[in-house]
Amino acid sequence: MQAIIFTEAGGGFGLGHLSRCEALKDYLENGGFEVSIYCRGDYTQPHCKQIEWISDDYSNLDEIIINKLVVVDSYYANKELCEYISSKAKVCVFFDDFNRIEYPQDSIILNGGLLGDRFYKNDIKNEIFAGIEYYILRKEFRKREQKIINRDIGRILITLGGNDYTNNTQNILDIVEKECPYAMIDVVLGKIHKPISYNFNTSMHKNLSPNVFKNLMLDCDLAISGGGVTMVELQSTCTPTIAMQIAPNQAYQLRVWQKEGLRIATNIHQIRGLLKTLRKFKDRKKLSTKLAKVEIGSKVNEFINTLITKYNG
Repeated sequence: MQAIIFTEAGGGFGLGHLSRCEALKDYLENGGFEVSIYCRGDYTQPHCKQIEWISDDYSNLDEIIINKLVVVDSYYANKELCEYISSKAKVCVFFDDFNRIEYPQDSIILNGGLLGDRFYKNDIKNEIFAGIEYYILRKEFRKREQKIINRDIGRILITLGGNDYTNNTQNILDIVEKECPYAMIDVVLGKIHKPISYNFNTSMHKNLSPNVFKNLMLDCDLAISGGGVTMVELQSTCTPTIAMQIAPNQAYQLRVWQKEGLRIATNIHQIRGLLKTLRKFKDRKKLSTKLAKVEIGSKVNEFINTLITKYNG
């Protein structure tokens, strides 16, 4: 069985699409597929094939996609291109976050967002897998581990994703070092960032393995993150989190996660006040316990089995 994943990453795209495609690749390979990722953008990975797969000449894709399982994760693939890919693929899946376009009727829609099913009305004729139970976690985050909630905040994690053009990391770090002067602070830097100045109790990290990143999440008492993939991984570790909206498409997911206890900042100035709301032990303990009940990715294996059945059918 052969599977192709089309996605995009790098400047202007971010790294969230590629991250979940790599997680899906692992699931598909465990299901018996041979998987190739074709990625457009300036972010390179040795296991991805760099190609500008969105062009006016769709026929260039024929050799790649015909009679294969094809997954598309893009905000830029238009309706015509999606229809062409679907017509040539054996099975076609589209990652979707907000019902972006009208997808081909014989294709599958995958939306792993919390309450993602609310985007789709009954008249949509696609087969839809939507909701947080279909969120594609990286394999390191699929096993729930016991999160220890300490009475005092002794360690804080700051992680704003792959690109930080506006230097939000520095601005947030300045606030945290002032408001929590005795806490140890771990800062995870993305690919693109400006120089950071920091105090003796702050440590900088870059190019972390998923396991090391997860351990930082489990060890911290509080995290400040962007609103993308890392935010959901933090929730999977039951970590009390303040999430800052980095991109407009993150707004809906941040609002629905807020009902689960996530604190949301729409600008830097709100960070200071939100830090105070999570200082109490009982509030952080209650939040972590609530997060443990959210079944992130619990039905992904069912989704993969559906793809295998359709492919072999």
